[in-house]
Amino acid sequence: MAEQTSISQIANKSLEYAWRLTLPSLPYALLFTAALGGLIWAANVLPDGGMGFVVFSALTFATLFAHSLYSVSMYHAVLPASSGKFRAAWKLSLAWILIIVIAAIAASMITLFFALIGASLGVGSSDDVENISDMTAQMREGGTFWPLFALFLATLLGIFWFAVRIMTFAAATASRGSVHVLRTWYWTKGHFRTLAPLMLLFVAVPVIALTYLGTVLSTALIGTPTTPVFAGVSSALVMLILLPSAWLGHGFAAAVFELIAPDDDQTTTPAS
Repeated sequence: MAEQTSISQIANKSLEYAWRLTLPSLPYALLFTAALGGLIWAANVLPDGGMGFVVFSALTFATLFAHSLYSVSMYHAVLPASSGKFRAAWKLSLAWILIIVIAAIAASMITLFFALIGASLGVGSSDDVENISDMTAQMREGGTFWPLFALFLATLLGIFWFAVRIMTFAAATASRGSVHVLRTWYWTKGHFRTLAPLMLLFVAVPVIALTYLGTVLSTALIGTPTTPVFAGVSSALVMLILLPSAWLGHGFAAAVFELIAPDDDQTTTPAS
């Protein structure tokens, strides 16, 4: 990232891009919303067994592709595109699968790590530990609560750091028409302090706030979903309310990609 690039410059460009990509992406947003609602409905009606799993897997990938198509439509509205939307959406779906695999491996390692740490400290080994309150009390008595809590916060910070470092992978894949995941890691090197507060402002806060709003409105309008149809409609409604967070987040990612990505696919960039 050039030295003259500041937080305010990125923020202004992010807002400009978020405004520009809203209308061109709206049809694809509705497609993705419908696909998600259909997936939730199918999850409640498909039978158990092999055939149900195959159908659900196919619908899951179709929903992922619809999400990628929606994402590509936003990036193509503000960034140059080297391929068509459907080809770019296919590549982005593959990139997301790679990200999901990496996240699953990391989650498994983190879970195993905390399980081993807890076992070594005797957490949960008592026969009277029946719920989280009992476990918390046991950790306080043993003096292990605050060290584990600090370790948990450090883990959350590490996950956030990883998300900031990898944030341009979707914009790069959509714009350049090929899978970009790990090679984008080096583009954000040295820029965490600049990008982290903007990640909170344009991604974390809108997602949390709109998710809460969507849940409240869905409960008020539909209530607790009691049928598969209501479950699908409720999920689609929450996603509709979350659309502004997608526009803000994609505008932010597109702005960062445009400012820091090299013209070619080199993997190193000098840290500022």
